[in-house]
Amino acid sequence: MPSSKFRTSLRFVQRSVLIGLIIVPSTSFLTCVAQSAIPSGQSSALLATTKAAVHAPTPAKASPEPIAKSDAVVHSKPVTSTTVQVTAAADAVDTSEGYERRISTQEVEQSTGTFGDPGRFMQTLPGVVSDNDERNDFIVRGGNPAETLFVVDNIELPSINQLALSDTTGGFVSMIDNAAVKQTTLHTDAYDSKFDQRLSAVVEMSTRPEVPVGYHGRAEFGIGGTGGSVDRPLGTSGSLFVGLRRSILNWFTDDIGMNGVPIYTNGLVRADKRVDEKNNWWGLSLTGVDSIVIHPDTDDCQETNPFIIDYNGWRNTTGISWEHISSPKSFSVVSVSNSEQQQTINETAQFLDFTYGNTQVYSENSHDGVSTMKYDWTLQPNHRFTVTAGGQASLDRLNYNIQQPIGLPSPYSANPTPADATSIVRAFTPVTYAAYGQVAVELPHGMRVVAGERGSEWSIVQSTAATGKAVFFAPLFGRMIHVGYAEYAQIPPTLYLLAFDNGRTLTPIRSRQLTAGIVAADSRRLRVTVNAYQKLYSDYPVSVTFPQLSMANIADTFGQAFLMFPMAGKGQGVARGVELSIDAKPFRRLTLTGDLTYMRSWYSCLDGVLRKGNFDMPLVGNVMGFTPLGRGWTVSFRYSQSTGRPYTPDNMALSEAQDRDVYDMTQINGVRAPMYSRLDFRGEWTHRLRRGSLVTHVGLENALNRTNFYDLEWMPLIQADFHQPATTLQQNQMPMFPDAGIRYSY
Repeated sequence: MPSSKFRTSLRFVQRSVLIGLIIVPSTSFLTCVAQSAIPSGQSSALLATTKAAVHAPTPAKASPEPIAKSDAVVHSKPVTSTTVQVTAAADAVDTSEGYERRISTQEVEQSTGTFGDPGRFMQTLPGVVSDNDERNDFIVRGGNPAETLFVVDNIELPSINQLALSDTTGGFVSMIDNAAVKQTTLHTDAYDSKFDQRLSAVVEMSTRPEVPVGYHGRAEFGIGGTGGSVDRPLGTSGSLFVGLRRSILNWFTDDIGMNGVPIYTNGLVRADKRVDEKNNWWGLSLTGVDSIVIHPDTDDCQETNPFIIDYNGWRNTTGISWEHISSPKSFSVVSVSNSEQQQTINETAQFLDFTYGNTQVYSENSHDGVSTMKYDWTLQPNHRFTVTAGGQASLDRLNYNIQQPIGLPSPYSANPTPADATSIVRAFTPVTYAAYGQVAVELPHGMRVVAGERGSEWSIVQSTAATGKAVFFAPLFGRMIHVGYAEYAQIPPTLYLLAFDNGRTLTPIRSRQLTAGIVAADSRRLRVTVNAYQKLYSDYPVSVTFPQLSMANIADTFGQAFLMFPMAGKGQGVARGVELSIDAKPFRRLTLTGDLTYMRSWYSCLDGVLRKGNFDMPLVGNVMGFTPLGRGWTVSFRYSQSTGRPYTPDNMALSEAQDRDVYDMTQINGVRAPMYSRLDFRGEWTHRLRRGSLVTHVGLENALNRTNFYDLEWMPLIQADFHQPATTLQQNQMPMFPDAGIRYSY
């Protein structure tokens, strides 16, 4: 079903409190803890390598070879890391998950077609697709964007994006400047029980320095915005980072193709300090302020948007973690955080018809807050056995004032009568709790087993869930293979729970996942991995009014007031696929990375019929290349191609008669768009100065100006005002678009 522009707050009431055990196969743990006299910044990196209590990705090993494996290492002395162009997936010997993809800062910064944004880089990874390449949202293994959790330095964030509604992944760029990110890890395969419940993936970012920090500064100007950052020591054993960025597109235009232009500002303050040989702390505060006004052009006969949309909002997450080494065999981390989000949305029907013209059809003034405390503890009594336990409790503060006073004609209904008027005025404080545990055991002959359990309780829906995981690793003909099983649960968005008293009929959404994978090749110049998965969904929210509609197929709700209706948690679904990932260095000056994914998804609604999901894209492929040319020049490219996405066409007879979108409910996702393809390239020149360096880059997105389908939308003016035949207009994804910028750093 068509997804399209964006509106209501997809907000998941989250966080939980614990008990349990969580295990990580970190055979280096005893050695790490014994080296408690590590210089500033090293103790934190030490603890991160255990892959247990700390939500900070394991540092990649510095290597002159761009495709070197990302081994977990701890240095007892400061080291100088060399640039890593491509960071392969974690070795099977240092992870408690079946598959995870680690991404270095340089990899994102030098990539093509991403504007240097970590979220856009995710779209190039195996098993990941985008709803619309004009934004940085990403869909992992056929799931909805809201099924992804974001964690930064052990602190969970409702969203990392500007102009993105809570618990979605879509925005123009991330609030977190890539200069602050040391490493990002995408967890997609039987990820640890330590993570809060999400159905598809976890994105884990670390901004903590891996080595002692000196005085560094950076200023930049580019398509993604302008701003700068400062990184400096904090005392003798700590560091401080301050960064600020603002958008620039509104300086040059008032329309970027959507009858408006986003305006955003974000800032990040991060600090860490080693207190003594057994204690250190780190913390961050991330803030974003954004707005956009979308005003349709009444003089444009091809206008498709009947609403004037006025959005503004802000969000902040602040948190601090304290790390304590209890003994040579154990350590613990306590984290406290608070997130706030305020957003105001007003929608006016500008020209639906004389009845609804200039009438407010939707308004929202919502405030979400969540305060979380969690505790993680790790014990490794011997090199073969590791246990981690922890707990989490969250208090949500929800204050909603949402009005849909007259309802709207729904494109899912042939009846033009407005429906589903609603009023929500609620202020309350639900609590969530969770407990988790996980154990990893090293077995003879290089085999290993990891098993865990997480229990969660959500007071807002008065539900509990126990979800387990188990992964088995074994060498086969010299190659490491894994097979795994995992369960996850996640409550629906808060707004949907409150509307029409849906909280009485909706329960946590469940997924059961089977995974398997093998490292098919692993050498100095070539690494090949193959992974397969199957996800079975249950209890997904589906429409009661429209028995063919599942919320699993709604990726982006901005501007869609008609998505408020009664729901029931009776949807089912299945997503399955096979992922091939290749990292290669065929020549000294050429680095290549590519992936090919076969991915299918189907969902059933109240009528029980399985239909293609919005992101059922049988074949998806990406190839990226990077080569240094000498004299400071580097060139990179990216080519992406995929099967066209499925969509629901209009019932043209009804649409023409009523002069509006009326979907053909007999063809839900029954038509497939043409194949998607896109070529991007980028050139970068680095000039060394007496102090620091100056980097300039130029590039072109969608260099061949390929027309890539997004959806079809009705043109409400063309018949009544311009006396032309009524029809739909194809909406496309990103056209040919320039990319340029300049950066000074010292």
